[in-house]
Amino acid sequence: MTDHDPSTSTFEWTPPTSGIPRPSLTIDGLAGRLSTLAEDRGSTADDVVRRTAAAADEWLSGSESPNDGILERLQAELRDIYEAHGWRGPVARFERALAGVPAALGTDQNAPESLREALAKECALWAGSASTGRWNGVPLAPGARLGDKSRCAAPLLDGLRGLGPGETILVHGWSETVARGIEMAQARGLAPEVIVSEGGPDLGGRRLARRLVASGMTVRFIYDAALVHAAGRVDRIWLGAEALGERTFLGRVGTHSLLNRAADLDVPVAILATSDKRVPKGASLEFPRWSAEEPWHLWEGAPRDVVVESQSFEEVPLDLVATIATEHGAIGAVTASQGL
Repeated sequence: MTDHDPSTSTFEWTPPTSGIPRPSLTIDGLAGRLSTLAEDRGSTADDVVRRTAAAADEWLSGSESPNDGILERLQAELRDIYEAHGWRGPVARFERALAGVPAALGTDQNAPESLREALAKECALWAGSASTGRWNGVPLAPGARLGDKSRCAAPLLDGLRGLGPGETILVHGWSETVARGIEMAQARGLAPEVIVSEGGPDLGGRRLARRLVASGMTVRFIYDAALVHAAGRVDRIWLGAEALGERTFLGRVGTHSLLNRAADLDVPVAILATSDKRVPKGASLEFPRWSAEEPWHLWEGAPRDVVVESQSFEEVPLDLVATIATEHGAIGAVTASQGL
């Protein structure tokens, strides 16, 4: 394992330099500039998209290559990003948006004159935070491409069924959106107690625990194996999600068993996720390839005859979730199946 500062998140670890196949990248070009980001396992999906889109916008604006085949060349430069992060909702939507620019360009009377300019415009919309309003999903159309995470928890704090003072929330590993929601509850004086699982194999729960303790909250830290038992002593379960499908979502391994137990105990479960976590319509959920192909996450240097099943995500039915809290409000699983 590479050396690391124990005060930092384990999400910032990178693979050992020996014994791990490295992608073939050129030093120059967009792919080379994004090579570190393609190996990043800790940045949020929206951060990955913003940084990728900003670099792509700059590449499109500065490239002197011919316009012919510009979309194909751009997609080739982004291939490593797509392979590493394309399983995440926002990245999948970004990829779909770029692919749809030529068709949108042909129907938009106010669009830029060239495909290169249109691609740069779409990238700028993903990279910027100034865009407002709800996006209709059509490339080049106005509207915010990425959701505001700080607004997702509001539906879970208001109303008759909102979080009450001193309630206990169970969280499975790291989630930026869940972290913001719990911090919002603390800021409102609700003083929740939080039980956080280790969130293996990256131990992202440590990151969440450190963050919440710094905000003055009481946190209990448990093994992932204790999640099912812990469901019996909490008031609510809050989960993040990297990708939401029509009937399922991707959760960390152990989520399915946890939610089955929660259903038996009638413990309410909520997913906190911006609407950009919904994969494009018609697309199926995919597992992160790196999680299966980088077994060192689970066991570095395992004996040759040990088959390390290192995939750390699983597909979980949405009907085990009572509420999906987005920046646009709370919805149920049925509504989610129709698109966020």
